Amino acid sequence: MYVLGLDVGGTSSRALLLDASGRRIGYGKAPGGNPAAHGTGTAAANIRRALEPALLGVDPAQVAGAVIGMAGVGALDRAVFDRMWASAGLRCVPAVAGDLGVAFAAGTAEPRGTVLIAGTGAIAARIEDGEPTAVSDGLGWLLGDQGSGFWLGREAARAAVRALSRGESDGLLTRLVAEEIRDGGDNRDGQDGQDSRNGRNGQDVRVGQDGRAGGWPPVDGRAEAIRLVVHAQGHSPLELARLAPLVSRAAAAGDPDALKIVATAAGLLCATVAEVRQEGEDTPIVLAGSVLTSEGPVCSAVRDGLGAPTALAGDGAAAAAWLAAKEAFGLDREAAARLHRRILREA
Repeated sequence: MYVLGLDVGGTSSRALLLDASGRRIGYGKAPGGNPAAHGTGTAAANIRRALEPALLGVDPAQVAGAVIGMAGVGALDRAVFDRMWASAGLRCVPAVAGDLGVAFAAGTAEPRGTVLIAGTGAIAARIEDGEPTAVSDGLGWLLGDQGSGFWLGREAARAAVRALSRGESDGLLTRLVAEEIRDGGDNRDGQDGQDSRNGRNGQDVRVGQDGRAGGWPPVDGRAEAIRLVVHAQGHSPLELARLAPLVSRAAAAGDPDALKIVATAAGLLCATVAEVRQEGEDTPIVLAGSVLTSEGPVCSAVRDGLGAPTALAGDGAAAAAWLAAKEAFGLDREAAARLHRRILREA
């Protein structure tokens, strides 16, 4: 008897197979399976790619239960998904849900509390008995996702293009963004992209006490601004999320534009939590998503702004497998808590 947990987001799809004792049997990873971002066909194909290594050497018919935490579940064409599921040899009916309950379970075994997710998108929810009862944001990159990775990347691009248009090209964030677009994009000039941490053509980035980048070759600011705009307009808007780490890096070095973006993002994320959480509540707050589980200025600012104890979410696939085990094996609360500690500790 096995249980299967899947954590399916916009960037990656991960599947974990456990036995009844919580021992890891198989694991698989594939590109994103969010049907709202990729369409159901691509999403289902990527989920199948994650399932294959997880089920390797195992009879899929012995999987007793499965939970799938999926971003964009409302856009899922269930008929397409069900055909993919059956083609993998799985007979159990999976519980397909949003990623909120799974993200909360990745940080705690408690049944009540709050979860804040900030990855490519951003959303917060109040959780009761493992299910969201109140939700804030999660409105997508066009209408919401305040403080998300996309939001951070877009603000970085905005700050850079405005600075470049004014002929101000020596700010660290501006230069990091310009170099990422020039060398880390499509490489239309046929040259291999260089690591943006080292600058163009491997040149070291030197940061002065004022947070500005020194030692860079001079650039035509207007030309760089046009390059950035053309790149942003010609690619998926979500690609701007890859600029988010540059904000944290520049903020850590004291860049004023980056510090302002970090402070604003943290304020927006804390406000999102406040919409679903009662003041003075002592239930757990779980932080999930790459923006909040990676140590850096944004995570630190959000923790300070929340003013309450927080827990970082662990492996979402492990949490989904734990939820599946609770249901499939009929675990009481104490047994479920023990299994949670084992599964999440080993993930």
